[in-house]
Amino acid sequence: MTKGVRPVRSTLPSTRRLPLAAGAVLTAVAVATLGACTGSGSSDGADGDGKTGPVTGGSVSSAPPGKYRTLPQPCTSVDTDSLKKLVPGLQDYSGAESLTYDTDRLVGCSWKVKAADGTSRSLSLTLVRVVSYDPSVSDEAQASSDFDKRAQAASIPSTPPGGSPSTTSPTTPTTSSSTGTANSGSNGSAGTSGSSATSGAGGNSSSGSGTPSSTGSSNDAIGSNAANDANTGSPDLAPRLLSGVGNAAFINDVAKKPGKGSSRTVTLVFRTANVLATVTYTQSSPTDAQPPKSADLQKGAEKVASDLQHKVEG
Repeated sequence: MTKGVRPVRSTLPSTRRLPLAAGAVLTAVAVATLGACTGSGSSDGADGDGKTGPVTGGSVSSAPPGKYRTLPQPCTSVDTDSLKKLVPGLQDYSGAESLTYDTDRLVGCSWKVKAADGTSRSLSLTLVRVVSYDPSVSDEAQASSDFDKRAQAASIPSTPPGGSPSTTSPTTPTTSSSTGTANSGSNGSAGTSGSSATSGAGGNSSSGSGTPSSTGSSNDAIGSNAANDANTGSPDLAPRLLSGVGNAAFINDVAKKPGKGSSRTVTLVFRTANVLATVTYTQSSPTDAQPPKSADLQKGAEKVASDLQHKVEG
């Protein structure tokens, strides 16, 4: 090299530095991706019903989920001997199961028979598992609210016979000449509770609970009651709150006066924890005879309700 002449430094980028720069970029991308995955994977505590559970480290607390997570098979929930008494003459007592889209939330079954003299009898039942979508309201509290709304819609007195007042607002029972095809205090479902539950196979309330709408017939609707109908035979048979069935229960009695036939429909609704059950028993005649007496129909509905309660509670 000639003395006094400096070497010319290349202006081209160093090829040895490129791998290092690329490696740094890849590392940054990997860290960012890992962070994103970790962030998006945080648990919101939601269970299979979409109910949000407790969030750790937060101030928001969630009400506990309902006691019952599934429902029993409806068509095998009633004792066969009971069915033979309530709907005599059927060739097949397996029942017609209601079509529902989630049998863990809503189920139903029905039986119907018509005798040679034209008298017909039908029995239907619906079970609705209520789910609250409000994290501050438990499933059981939502089911209780749905039950109260159905009792109010059916004009059930708030004081049971010989008992103390309940939380249900008092109403004045009225005599009805209809079969009571109005929807029960929810939106006419099988239940209630989108919830709300309650029941055509149940009934659903407008409270925003997670009760599916029902697929049952209008016979599951409660409508106006017949507390003043002489054919009930006794004040003790009037529409009323019941004790000894689930956590809460009521029975309604609707008679259709003679005209083009007569009928009586007894509807019993009860709640056990977060499940609402509806039992509807109807007897009708094509003649102008007086509607059937209440006592036998109510006794049959109560027996079915007892069978259902045992199935739900296991």
